[in-house]
Amino acid sequence: MGNSYSKEDAVHDPIIDQRNLESLRSYLRSYNPPRECVGGYLNILLFGLVGAGKSSTINTFFSALDREGRTANIAPWSSSDRSFTPELWSFTPETLKFRFWDAPGLSSKDYEKNAEKILTMILDGRLPPGTKIKDLDPDLECKYPVTEENKIHGVAFVFNLETVDNLSADVLNEFRKLQALVGQKYLYRIVIGTHFDQIGIPKSHEAYIYQYKRLQEKFSQLSEDIKMDKRVMFAISNDLKGGHIEITKAVLALYALENMVRNLDLFFRVTHQ
Repeated sequence: MGNSYSKEDAVHDPIIDQRNLESLRSYLRSYNPPRECVGGYLNILLFGLVGAGKSSTINTFFSALDREGRTANIAPWSSSDRSFTPELWSFTPETLKFRFWDAPGLSSKDYEKNAEKILTMILDGRLPPGTKIKDLDPDLECKYPVTEENKIHGVAFVFNLETVDNLSADVLNEFRKLQALVGQKYLYRIVIGTHFDQIGIPKSHEAYIYQYKRLQEKFSQLSEDIKMDKRVMFAISNDLKGGHIEITKAVLALYALENMVRNLDLFFRVTHQ
């Protein structure tokens, strides 16, 4: 494929075919969280800037998890009337044991200077779905008791690959602090890079996205900027056109989700044995 690709520097090498898609889908659809997950659900928070693609990533997960690969529009995203909503929302695929939590974008004025306090409250399960972030008083945690079933188990930091090169030093510094905060709570965290189909890779080569040098360079720089390992960085596409998600997009989405679920499951079983 020419000098634009490198197998040696690829952080992942998922098998893009129907058999692997069915294997990923089967594992995730039949997954049951450890009993330590109060409420019986694995809570996964998606956190990032306004417009990073958090809501559309949730829709991509829903679509990829569907047995027929039918595209879903469960979480409101950029073309909907409820886009950039100030509320915290959760979404649960029918009959599955995950809850995806969608938080307002970090660049929203709703956070002001309280991003770390508000994220802590979300992680601790103090904020139920529908909470308006702008109405919070983060200095009065006693007003917001912990609800065990709302505690977050893992966090996906979401970045738009098309615009990640233009993030300011202040924004990157904020993400460094936030991901360190998540780490201090012993929660597994990954990075999801969205819209990989907007960074120049030919559509016919999308199955080789991790071998694409431009993506490798973006992950290397982001790893340095926010101090997270490249091996926990994943690329997905949020571009869902038509009635069914394409195999490549479905595999890449479930590959990222499976990584998080397996590591969360391992953590629970090791720490509670």
